[in-house]
Amino acid sequence: MFTKSNSIALSHDLKSWKISTMVYQLSLLCCIYIFTTIVTQAQTVSDFQTWYGASLKLDLKKGWAVTTQYRTRIIQDASYYKGSYLFENVDYRINDYLEISANYRLAVIDVGTFNRFAFAVEGRYRLRKFTASFRPMIQYQHQNFNSDYGAKTDNNIYLRTRLEFKYDISRRWTANLYVEPFLKLDKKVAIDWWQNSLGVKYEFSKGMKVNLYYIWVPDYTHKKYHVYNIVGLELDFTIKV
Repeated sequence: MFTKSNSIALSHDLKSWKISTMVYQLSLLCCIYIFTTIVTQAQTVSDFQTWYGASLKLDLKKGWAVTTQYRTRIIQDASYYKGSYLFENVDYRINDYLEISANYRLAVIDVGTFNRFAFAVEGRYRLRKFTASFRPMIQYQHQNFNSDYGAKTDNNIYLRTRLEFKYDISRRWTANLYVEPFLKLDKKVAIDWWQNSLGVKYEFSKGMKVNLYYIWVPDYTHKKYHVYNIVGLELDFTIKV
């Protein structure tokens, strides 16, 4: 005869079975996750880098601006000096929504000397404290490698499409987020790597800002999957002429 005590016992056994099944499923998921993480890390080459720099922008009349920037990189888990990078950028603001720019970068680094030229068009839209922008850029890079076996050169053309969002936290604080894939334009068009960044800027004085940012770069150009985690610090100065 089915009594109330039997019902309670059955209910208790059912709850115990459910709990045991849940624990088993969670344990199995944890094992799968740990195994997947181990395998992924075994196939991934990661590096932590720190970047430091400073820039000076001359805000000219009639929408023109010229920016000079210097940057240095410390790679291999922030233990090895990579080299120096010098940027020259000229911007022309057509209106509140459209801007064009030309950029040159000289890199004097451990493996050689790189010359890079770029041209970009940027469209932006501002709504109260939010600003959204999209910037397609064509980039040409000529690389001269130093080698014990003689000099070697390499030329590459990329299409970079940056989508960026900015938010004015306060009068002095600004946050920004962007994603930017690098598409190599050769016989086979493919994404070489992504550059994804999250940062904040603080204006500590008029025309003077400190920029702290983090960049996550997944790189597909190697036989093994590379990931770079970058923390950067820069000082930005602006002078209105």
